[in-house]
Amino acid sequence: MPANDVNGFHLDLELNFQRPELLSFHAYWNAKRGARQFPGRADVVPRDLLGILPWLHMYDVVDGDADFRIRLIGSALTDMLGKNEDLRSKPVSALPPSCFERIRRVLGTVLEVRAPVRTFSRRAGIPGQDFQGLEAITAPLSSNGADIDVIVAVSMLERRK
Repeated sequence: MPANDVNGFHLDLELNFQRPELLSFHAYWNAKRGARQFPGRADVVPRDLLGILPWLHMYDVVDGDADFRIRLIGSALTDMLGKNEDLRSKPVSALPPSCFERIRRVLGTVLEVRAPVRTFSRRAGIPGQDFQGLEAITAPLSSNGADIDVIVAVSMLERRK
């Protein structure tokens, strides 16, 4: 199991959410999974998540679990990253190093624990946004109900809605 705190970036497996949006997303994820271990990608419907879509990001699990590819990054996060390029279908290593290290760590943890993970930090890993804290939920999705093939996350900065 990875350490709870690395450079001020915390993993919370008990899911003690502070932001109501993340608590609501966790309830949504649970409702969509029902009796299954994981919901599928098709269960996550954008129109159900309009309030958090700008903060939503998804990753495809590639080569078993050897790597991850960016499937989607919401507009609020893309704007803050200052990326003029489309990051979809790029490896997570295309993210700024401070983001990449955290994303890679939490995605690996979700695969390891096979459950949602809450993360938080007093300083966001997004370049230029390290003056504010961040809280996120990262959760597994499965197309066959057993293998995690997509991971969805919602990351909220403390001073942004």
